[in-house]
Amino acid sequence: MDNVSLYSLIALVSAIGFFAGIALLIVSIVMTVKKKKKFGLGIAGGIVLVIAGAVFVVVGVLGAFVTVADGLVSNLPMPTEFTPAEGSRPVSSTLKIDGHEVTMPCTISDIQHMGYTTDYEYFNNTVDMWPSDNKNGKYEPPHFLVFIDNSYGYESHDHVRGDDQVSAVKIQYDNGIGIEFNEVKFGMSREEFIKIYGTPAYEIDNPVQGDFLYYVGDNDTIYRFQFDSRSTLWGIMYGTSDYMQKEMNWLYH
Repeated sequence: MDNVSLYSLIALVSAIGFFAGIALLIVSIVMTVKKKKKFGLGIAGGIVLVIAGAVFVVVGVLGAFVTVADGLVSNLPMPTEFTPAEGSRPVSSTLKIDGHEVTMPCTISDIQHMGYTTDYEYFNNTVDMWPSDNKNGKYEPPHFLVFIDNSYGYESHDHVRGDDQVSAVKIQYDNGIGIEFNEVKFGMSREEFIKIYGTPAYEIDNPVQGDFLYYVGDNDTIYRFQFDSRSTLWGIMYGTSDYMQKEMNWLYH
């Protein structure tokens, strides 16, 4: 039995238990009223069945949904190599974060010298950075993520060093960070974007995370523009060609 069938069975049995509990509860209450005798065991059993049934119905339905969604993503065809699509053209510019030009690769220290700080904690290949004067505290807007070279062998919650190489940065619309990149603006439509930049070098339409358009940049870099379910620009990621090609494959897992 696969996981979807198992979760579906859990939901079905739990639903039966839920309705059986309601029936037992009603019968016990009616008998208590009519016979002036408390059917406490029946009432207690009915309540337990109703609560447990409701909880496991939710568990079953959510489990089946998550399993199906994960299957949709895992079954997408994985690209074997990054081959720019015919008709695509490179984008020529350098991303600016709050007015600071960010070139790839760089180091944690390079970004700190722009006025950003971090607690150096490494998690899942990422380090969070925020303005030194961020009154909201660490991990709160305004902030953004940087991705370090994964050859250091760090484990989650290890601490990176200032001279570690940053291979990519990612900024989302709700990060509170200002960006400058030609005519690009968060919230612009996919249609507007394509009119300006033309056919992407590569495209991934991920049913869970959105539509990702990749463009080749200057100096062996790649830009990734993420569009949400409303086809509006939601996130920008920019990094070395090697790192971004690996990241492209990670989207399938």
